[in-house]
Amino acid sequence: MRECPRCERCYDDEVLVCPEEGNNTKHTLPGDPLLSNRYLLEKRLGRGAMGQVYLARDQNLVTRRVAVKTVRPDILSDEDMQEGEAIARFEREARTAASIRHPNVVDVTDFGKTKEGVFFLVMEYVQGETMYHLLRREGTLSVQRTLALLRQVVAGVEAAHDEGILHRDLKPANIFIMQKRKKSGGSGSAPSDGVVKVGDFGLAKIVSEAAAEAISSSGPASRGIIGTPEYMAPEQMQPTAKLDARADVYALGTIAYHMLGGRPPFTGDLAQLITQKLMDAPPPLSNLRSDISVEVQRAVMHALEKDPAGRPGSVADWLEEFEAAAGEESVDDDSGDSRVVV
Repeated sequence: MRECPRCERCYDDEVLVCPEEGNNTKHTLPGDPLLSNRYLLEKRLGRGAMGQVYLARDQNLVTRRVAVKTVRPDILSDEDMQEGEAIARFEREARTAASIRHPNVVDVTDFGKTKEGVFFLVMEYVQGETMYHLLRREGTLSVQRTLALLRQVVAGVEAAHDEGILHRDLKPANIFIMQKRKKSGGSGSAPSDGVVKVGDFGLAKIVSEAAAEAISSSGPASRGIIGTPEYMAPEQMQPTAKLDARADVYALGTIAYHMLGGRPPFTGDLAQLITQKLMDAPPPLSNLRSDISVEVQRAVMHALEKDPAGRPGSVADWLEEFEAAAGEESVDDDSGDSRVVV
């Protein structure tokens, strides 16, 4: 398969020039754009460390558009693993992800492996924007808007936890915000936040297992970390640590910190992040935002305790704490008139 580097449309290998843009196309995936004789890849939506995401059309239901995430084969297995083991791992976790049914979770509807060896997940196509893009555009959010968005995120994560499934890689880039229209006093209407959906549940587990094996076989811990360490709990930097719901609590606290403060508590390259997560306390949120109440800051920082035993025991417990703290805020906070410390 080939893609246009400008418009990111997908083409058969025979198409060397994009008919829309006139650019030379580039080979990106082995095989053609029709996966498993059913899902026709139309356009790339994004790319990341784990693979690429495409807009596709389900040929069995031609009007149905889906998102297809291809998964890099090298993150599914190590050199010592038989191909059958990698396939079994992928199928097991894909089925687990597909078992989560909740309005605030992106549905995984299918999965497969092409004859060329490309693993892929098929998910519902969510139209809207990611929290990552929202924060890039707006910088910081009010306490009340942060709470409204996080209520939905927590609902989705809690549904997964109820099924015994951890996310392990919660971050703004896999939180999707659908847009709705709200009435205004003028002649038009302005968009507002609609349904929030959390994605990438199954993939995070697949990657984390492969990462742990890579660490044990290759030595340096940084080689086994795949994803976005800015939002990962400190215990996820240690391959032998057992994870529970409090790892996702930490990630939610980091996301809340970013939403309110304009950036995550720790930044830097991978080595710096690992050191900071394991050795340093996160900077107080008040260092970035002077108008945040002591109660809200305390709730956010509680989720960021380095020791899991010091955090709330569940995402629901943390949300209850954050809601109580946000209730102390003035309703004027929702105006978005925030004061960020530079």
